[in-house]
Amino acid sequence: MKLSIHTALATGEGLEGAVKLAADAGLDAVDIVQAEAGAHLPNDAPPQEGERCRALVAEYGLHISGLTTYYRLGHADSAERNAQMAGVASSMELAVAMGARYFLISGPAWDPQTGYEKQREITREQTVQIAQMAADRDIIVTVEQHGAGLTASAGQILDLFRGLATANFGVVFDPGNCLREGYERPLVQVDMLGDMIEAVHVKNMMTRSAEPPQEYIPYEPIRLDRGILDWPAIVAAINATGYDGYFTVEDFSEFDSLAEKFRWNVDYLRALA
Repeated sequence: MKLSIHTALATGEGLEGAVKLAADAGLDAVDIVQAEAGAHLPNDAPPQEGERCRALVAEYGLHISGLTTYYRLGHADSAERNAQMAGVASSMELAVAMGARYFLISGPAWDPQTGYEKQREITREQTVQIAQMAADRDIIVTVEQHGAGLTASAGQILDLFRGLATANFGVVFDPGNCLREGYERPLVQVDMLGDMIEAVHVKNMMTRSAEPPQEYIPYEPIRLDRGILDWPAIVAAINATGYDGYFTVEDFSEFDSLAEKFRWNVDYLRALA
């Protein structure tokens, strides 16, 4: 089992602090966040910054599994769509420089004025372009399964991308996210998505009560062994497909410290392997 950590869990630590925590916990890799607000890398970071990150991570005996960005597919406005594509192209060069294998982007947010069918058409056209851009750079682009958008469920993902998966384009399977919106039984999702799964995010949730109305199912993060998801069964089902990618920890539950959180997740997931 190849284990990575999402640096969004340690934005207050700075990149080197996050990497040190990952190394001390026995992880194999880090997935670095790039965002407009900075996180660990700003959106305008040049390739030289990727080279610096690569060297820093290597000093701790790890490597960079992926670059997580927040560029989004499916914008109806052509100017915004072009701006997003330009950002993707720039960040791909950063990903290549840092030696990242995976490059994460977001699926479309629902635009009721445009309508689903038109957004689907735009998204599929962009996906073909992005998959070719990834192939030219020998990286893998993934779209995250995520609520508050049109990739909340395995069914939505299949409708958007069926027939477009390639060696350089697939999805991030995140069953924790679809506990909020788009719920389908996790093992059915694995069966539906199959070899479209290029990466896996690992977290767990538990529903909670809230005052109605609620647009999404209220939930709170909880440790992997205490939530709704049966991670031993999910890991077994994913591995049975021949999956050989990363299980990237994205656990937002409460621990006494980040060091304890990182180590506990590593020990739990290694035991499943």
